[in-house]
Amino acid sequence: MNNHRINNTQRKVFATLATETLDQKIEHARDEAGELVAAITRQVKRELGVETLDNEIKALQSQIETLKAQRESIGFPSYINHSIVPGSQAKQLIDSRTSAASERIVALREKRTEFIAKIWASTTLDEAMALLNEVRAL
Repeated sequence: MNNHRINNTQRKVFATLATETLDQKIEHARDEAGELVAAITRQVKRELGVETLDNEIKALQSQIETLKAQRESIGFPSYINHSIVPGSQAKQLIDSRTSAASERIVALREKRTEFIAKIWASTTLDEAMALLNEVRAL
């Protein structure tokens, strides 16, 4: 009687079926483990107050965005960018406070051009020295 003996082909079929069944069971166990880990993680987050912290973070991020918008509305686009928005309140204040210094710079540049021209037009060393002394006295 050969009914109770197994040959290699049959072994291969049984092994394949066992492998497929076990692979499905392993996958199912992983899914259950993942669900368990997720549930435990949610529970630990609640216990440690992570949800509260996340809500506080969201509120602070919202406040940050509001403050950034407020900063931009007065003319300062970002801390990284050192430029001021033209026409903004900040630009107007800065320009009004620096106009005196700017006027002095413009006047000195004009005088520089004027004195250089006079020095080149001078005919004597004394005349050039007198012009240089005037420049130093400014």
